[in-house]
Amino acid sequence: MQRYLLLTGFLLLTALLPAQSPIDVGSGGMQTTALEQGENGASLFASGFDESNVGFLHVYIDTTEDPLEDYLFRGRELSDTIVAMLPPRIGELADGGTFYGTMAIHGIDENLYITRLEGPVRDQIDMFAFRDGKVVHLKTLSFLDCSAADCQQLDSYITDLNLDTNFDLVQIARRVTANNGTADERRSVYYMPRDNRRWQLTEELEVPWEGITFFDGEEQDERR
Repeated sequence: MQRYLLLTGFLLLTALLPAQSPIDVGSGGMQTTALEQGENGASLFASGFDESNVGFLHVYIDTTEDPLEDYLFRGRELSDTIVAMLPPRIGELADGGTFYGTMAIHGIDENLYITRLEGPVRDQIDMFAFRDGKVVHLKTLSFLDCSAADCQQLDSYITDLNLDTNFDLVQIARRVTANNGTADERRSVYYMPRDNRRWQLTEELEVPWEGITFFDGEEQDERR
């Protein structure tokens, strides 16, 4: 009878506990338990990034292998669990490459998370937000894709152009051919409205173009 009561109590206690599942943390195989729903997903994703205050942020790819070089977007490797939270079309890029969490910056009532992919062919930097229980891709900020024939490059600048306390986004892109130099170049400016918090193209903002330049491997001034 005593054994029956103990078993009944154990089953009742188990039923009252919240549903939990093991989550793989890092590449060392360490296991922990965490709730699958609610704020836990946001906290787990945020754990891969350090918060940073920025004012005039040049986002660019630097392929230099020197670990001693001061590269703002070097970041730290994201766990397999966090990579699995990325949208599928972005996560698929991890095949043969490595994702790094570089920083979290303040957006409109949320943090914006910046990742760097070091791929076998193409390096890329992207911006995400965590909304409605999932990770949402907002913008590719930078990439460098080079072949024997040419190099395609995208750089971004994150800053507040109109001083409304919300970030704006300036992007410059170019294709440089091995034979003829720069083949084409384009400039784009975006703002993020509060109602949908998505980057939208605009021609209404004044841009200090004299300070908007490509990273060419020799740039030393990383402004923040």
